[in-house]
Amino acid sequence: MNSRQSTLMCFIKLVVFASIASSACANSFLTSEGNKPVVVITGATGRTGSVLYHLLKDSGHQVRGVVRSVEKAGKVLGCTKCNEDEGIFVADVTRPQSLKPALNGASALVILSASFPLRLPNGTFTFSLGGFPKDIDFLGTKNQVVEAVRAGVKHVLMVSSMGTTQPDSFLDLLGNGHALFYKLNGEVVLMSSSLSFTIVKPAGLLDESLPLGKRKLLVGHDDSILNFKSIPRADVANVLKHAIEMPELSRNLRFDLSSDPTNPSSGDFEALFRAARELSLPSDHLQ
Repeated sequence: MNSRQSTLMCFIKLVVFASIASSACANSFLTSEGNKPVVVITGATGRTGSVLYHLLKDSGHQVRGVVRSVEKAGKVLGCTKCNEDEGIFVADVTRPQSLKPALNGASALVILSASFPLRLPNGTFTFSLGGFPKDIDFLGTKNQVVEAVRAGVKHVLMVSSMGTTQPDSFLDLLGNGHALFYKLNGEVVLMSSSLSFTIVKPAGLLDESLPLGKRKLLVGHDDSILNFKSIPRADVANVLKHAIEMPELSRNLRFDLSSDPTNPSSGDFEALFRAARELSLPSDHLQ
């Protein structure tokens, strides 16, 4: 690990310990519009974001999807007018002013915006102009955090990635984007803000058509579960859903998430968040 990465990791651990020590009740996340929080999802038409959008809608949550394409929103999210009356907001995470309408009055924000590498005909990779990891995963995340603070959002959930303890890995160097480095910087921005946070760092994401709730879910820290290399997108979305519904257990947590296909799911999300909390504590706090 190089000095840059080591400094970031040390800072993150300090923030985690401080967050645990100063934690208080999180039940104020619920809004006066009902007993469900108003949840904003950026990257709502993405492969994980769309699964989460439907999970929350089907559970009766008030959901706002932040999208870049109304046409894609109609196809993926099932909206008809696909306007703000239906909870669909057109915005760009690189343009902070565009985020304000979606965040107004919201209780929770789920950051599922992410850079995406493009494969060139010669087999190499690049990113679109303005869509490099620095633009989306770092500065775009920073914009969302700043606007969430200004809007009075109570809880921000972020999907990052496992592998951030391994600088200059294949994934980090893909397209010369340093995606994992900039995702880690995005985590630091969120954790050093005044917001309650939940940062989920999944392993390799499997097709969204795979059913949720079939595999045993595993949590860890600092890439301790890298041997378990994949998790269905639906399971990641389901963890986010339960984190929104259990803020008293999920807030101020940062953890790796993977799955074991050889063992069945327990379905016990309370136990999952408690395990992630115990793993976050210094060793002398563990029983």
